[in-house]
Amino acid sequence: MNKRFGDEWDKRVYVFLKRFENEGYLLRVPKTPEGLEEYPSPRSWKWLALDLYEGFNDLEADICSLIGEEVGMRFHAFLKLNVDIDELIAEPKRFHLLELDAKYMATFMLSSWITQNFKNLAKAYPLIDEMSQESREYLVMVCMTMKKATLVKFLKQLLVDKPVYKEVLTEIADTISREISIND
Repeated sequence: MNKRFGDEWDKRVYVFLKRFENEGYLLRVPKTPEGLEEYPSPRSWKWLALDLYEGFNDLEADICSLIGEEVGMRFHAFLKLNVDIDELIAEPKRFHLLELDAKYMATFMLSSWITQNFKNLAKAYPLIDEMSQESREYLVMVCMTMKKATLVKFLKQLLVDKPVYKEVLTEIADTISREISIND
């Protein structure tokens, strides 16, 4: 998606698919595929990400009509998660109290916060530390959902300010490289 559409798609789709990677939501063909029921497929997820970016988010008309009712309801519930990113930045240890779905949404929200508040990046470091302490995957998710222009600046600055992240950043670079080459 990044290669083809740049930053002009809703990255919450990526976060949702990573969160539920083991559920097989990327492609879930109905038991009776000859019916008219919509179902999640890479193509329908692509269109959903593009539509959401454009502001379409009606449950029935936009979401369920693309990925089917069962997965559409789950995705819609995921979108409605309310995570106060400013509260998490102020009290980073609260991250560990969030439910798993909320932790994934927090990664997306943190990447948006960093993009909008880059001059105050140091304020986010304690939350990044807490997230990374629990699982490096959260930092990978922050990077994967960040706008490209911000991502390079963020990684460079994080390496300068927090050299302890050198190993983690190397892993992230490898992960991003694999993600991009898989989709070529």
